[in-house]
Amino acid sequence: MTITGAGLAFGGSILAACGGSDDDAGSTDTSSGTDETSGSGAPTSGGEPASDVGAQLAELLGVDAANAGAGLTWELGSVLALTGPGSFYGKTMTNGTNLAVKHIKAAGGPDINVTTLDHKSGDAQAGVDAMRDLIAKGVPAKLASYVDDLGAMLPQTAQSKMFTLDGGGGTSIFGQGQPYFYGTRAITPNDALPGALKYLAETMPEAKSLGYIVWDLGEPTNTQIKDDLLAKAEAEGFEFNGLYETYPVGASDYSTLIPKIKANLPDVLIAYGSGQDPGHFSSQWYTSGGDLCPFIGFELTPDGVNAAKGAYDEYGFTFAADYFDENVGVNPLAKLFLSEFRAEYGEEPDFYAANFYENTLAMWDVIRRVLAKGGDINSGEELDAAFQEDLSAASVYGGDESTVGRYEIDPVTHSVIRRPMGIFQQKDGEITPLAYFDINGDDFRLA
Repeated sequence: MTITGAGLAFGGSILAACGGSDDDAGSTDTSSGTDETSGSGAPTSGGEPASDVGAQLAELLGVDAANAGAGLTWELGSVLALTGPGSFYGKTMTNGTNLAVKHIKAAGGPDINVTTLDHKSGDAQAGVDAMRDLIAKGVPAKLASYVDDLGAMLPQTAQSKMFTLDGGGGTSIFGQGQPYFYGTRAITPNDALPGALKYLAETMPEAKSLGYIVWDLGEPTNTQIKDDLLAKAEAEGFEFNGLYETYPVGASDYSTLIPKIKANLPDVLIAYGSGQDPGHFSSQWYTSGGDLCPFIGFELTPDGVNAAKGAYDEYGFTFAADYFDENVGVNPLAKLFLSEFRAEYGEEPDFYAANFYENTLAMWDVIRRVLAKGGDINSGEELDAAFQEDLSAASVYGGDESTVGRYEIDPVTHSVIRRPMGIFQQKDGEITPLAYFDINGDDFRLA
């Protein structure tokens, strides 16, 4: 089924934060332009939290003041993409974290000092260097992205017993079951693919064959991702047309990849990557001429929109993801987060800001569990054990207008068991939900 660019029913996107640059920023303590942030520090922008935000948050989370940690100081690491092609992610993740730190303090929690280090958008050595610095500082827990820097940090995470939540890339396939490491978002694209294919079956029943372009993450990761994607597609009744091409993380030139796609054009192309990559691909795909096929991606971010050079808005950009906006964030915690984020930063939060906000709150939840037992909150081992007693946390996703949502972690894979997702399209500056579903396409419904 080949169609020209102007006749496409939908466009596309690609994963969750990578690329690399800047040789000397890997072990610099930064957080929104400062060395460290804490609940008592100055905000990035805006003023103090609303006068009752602490009381609201404490009530929503059911906080017992006796175990809240007031008067304590606690160290938290955060290893993000502060430089390189994924630097957008480092900024928005930091904003979500910093807002949560302020709210926790206002709700009677501890002063949380956040040491934010740079993995340079997926640079393995930068991630290893960051871990060395956090270990030397005695940090017991951290927030992570890029599946703990595409796997390079996972051994040190386990060895140092540093309790870790990755809300940027989740666990992916290769990071599942790793000690002290938990993915708190859907695996991209694997968890979202079944729901996206159910949408195709409903809206484009003539589409039967799929081809794939995916990030090159090396072996054995590439094979693990491929096998899982092909199995999920077959289970949904789709055929593999033989097109499966990998490309470098952070690529901006697709002149050699596009002819390979056109030489074996599927009915629908599955495009997996992140950051600016889907935008660059979209721009070059639609201007390449000749027969094209629609493609589905897995992430929408402002830097991807900019890289697309208007292609998203002109042709449409369809993506399947655990995306967050005011239409998704309907529960009371989500509404509090949306209101406070807008007041603090003067802009709408994206899903990465939402993920790191709720993960910082999850860290506080685990702290409270340890304190309730008279334990040591500076022990990553005790934090991990407390989390494993109840592998769930409050979430801005899911729930309803009167009930806070929760995410739940599988005790074996350390991946989320349930996570509200959907398929969306950006066109003409507007984002339209097309369908909603959960992991593996459960609870699928058209929007």
